[in-house]
Amino acid sequence: MEILKGTFAFEGIVVGRIFLDKKELSNKGITALLDEREIDGEIERFRDSLELSKESLERLKTSLAGKIGEKDLEIITAHLMILDDPVYISDIEKYIQKNRTKAEDSVKIVTDKYISLFNKLENPIYRQKVLDIKDVEKRIIKNLNSKKNEWADLNGKILITEEILPTELLNMCQENIKLKGIVMEYGGETSHLAILAKALEIPTLMGIKNIFSYDWKKDVILDTTEQNSCVIIEPDEKTLEEYKDKIEKFNCKREEIEKSAFLPAVTLDGVNVSLNMNISGKTTKEEIDAVTPDGIGLLRTELLYMKNNSFPDEEEQIASYNDIIKNFDEKDPIIIRTLDIGADKQLPYFQMKNETNSFLGLRGIRFSLSEKNIFKTQLRAILRTAYGRNVKIMYPMITNINEIREANELLKEVKEELRQEDKKFKDDIEVGIMIEVPSAVMMADAFAQEVDFFSIGTNDLTQYILAADRLSETVSDMYDSYNPAVLRAIYIVKQAADKYGKSVSICGEMAGEQKAIVAFLSMGITNLSMVGGSILVARALVRSLDYTSLKNVKEQILQCSDSNKIKEILKKYI
Repeated sequence: MEILKGTFAFEGIVVGRIFLDKKELSNKGITALLDEREIDGEIERFRDSLELSKESLERLKTSLAGKIGEKDLEIITAHLMILDDPVYISDIEKYIQKNRTKAEDSVKIVTDKYISLFNKLENPIYRQKVLDIKDVEKRIIKNLNSKKNEWADLNGKILITEEILPTELLNMCQENIKLKGIVMEYGGETSHLAILAKALEIPTLMGIKNIFSYDWKKDVILDTTEQNSCVIIEPDEKTLEEYKDKIEKFNCKREEIEKSAFLPAVTLDGVNVSLNMNISGKTTKEEIDAVTPDGIGLLRTELLYMKNNSFPDEEEQIASYNDIIKNFDEKDPIIIRTLDIGADKQLPYFQMKNETNSFLGLRGIRFSLSEKNIFKTQLRAILRTAYGRNVKIMYPMITNINEIREANELLKEVKEELRQEDKKFKDDIEVGIMIEVPSAVMMADAFAQEVDFFSIGTNDLTQYILAADRLSETVSDMYDSYNPAVLRAIYIVKQAADKYGKSVSICGEMAGEQKAIVAFLSMGITNLSMVGGSILVARALVRSLDYTSLKNVKEQILQCSDSNKIKEILKKYI
């Protein structure tokens, strides 16, 4: 018996047969040279494959609409853009013509050149492009070979693989292939694949290094609960018996979670906890009603900008915001974050300057203040959308007090313009900021005197405090939100907010993690915003906790110097 530890994407416990997916990476070289007379036909074959690839992606997108979130479907849109890229297509066709190589070889050789180029670029957005172009390459070659359903044997099994591409997972969903679980070498908690696995509710374990070096047997136990996060190879009889009991308890807990869906998030001693939803794009009434959030704790506005061909005008933004918030009550809190682009989020129609490290460059509020007309248009749209509603504005990536003051000055200007135009808007709108960088933590007491609320973005705050890129697989083990430095930083912000009577919430991935919820409640933070899929579990956990008794937990975790010890303390409460 062997136990391998990793990080989980979606909680579950399953016992089952494995499917070992050792992908054949073609190192065979050029298969054969074409005769001159075959070149035109080969180019035509490549073009046919492109069309087949586009058609299958369009069908996939249509069939999954409404079943998964709009943000998850962005992956397909990105792949369709590559399949329509004239430079990429031309490079492959020229390679076929010049080198007389078959379409499959040409696609692989040209794509490898792109991947090599992207891997040399430091901008993190190109890491995702590498995954996207690999996925597209695989689809084109599959269609060139007219490969039939390659996933039929996966039904009801646990997939063991180095990596699985997002559209492969989406295709399985479309074809009703029910994966029992996934164990993979690559990927992290914030990867596309992790987000997708969570949306599709597939127990997934990532970060098993040298995955094919282990002696995989037919049956394994996959435990992706927050307490364990492991896969057990060839479990003995005693372990199998223990896990029968664990699975039964886990399923009972799931039933309790579902029962608490429409109950208030109130602790055993009567403290109300606000559980809000992070939203990126249009979300259906059914999706909202299924988890009954208290409001929107983070409405990201980037998607509207990213899917457009130009900057959206005021009316377009108002229509988009209204379309998202129409399914919430007028009194429900709605926090709209102003445009947060830069780093790994780019606009297709606006060329950002190439920066050595874009995560430390022109992003968030820095971009908005450098493009004031674009910023003012968005502020106008938010103010008008907010009329008659409990809508608030939040600025991202604040690093110094002058950014807050300059943004608020522009907000005043916009209000005056709207008054002059006799347009209805929310004059007394609350303004808050994201706390995402160490300077904001250290200046929280000063910032609290300039704004109405704080929202702590734990994803960026963790990577900036620890100098560990959350998208990098090489330092993924160093990206740890339970690092004492991160938790102490969060508590510093909470103390500053309390001193000046300002509210503070959490809106990163941590907000939906059970261990983290215990930590936040112990610090007195009772406003959390998370992905919809985490709300039911969070609500059930809150209802099982005694708020007063958690004060002792705060003292314990803030005195710890080791994140593993912190996790052990917090695990006792979930």
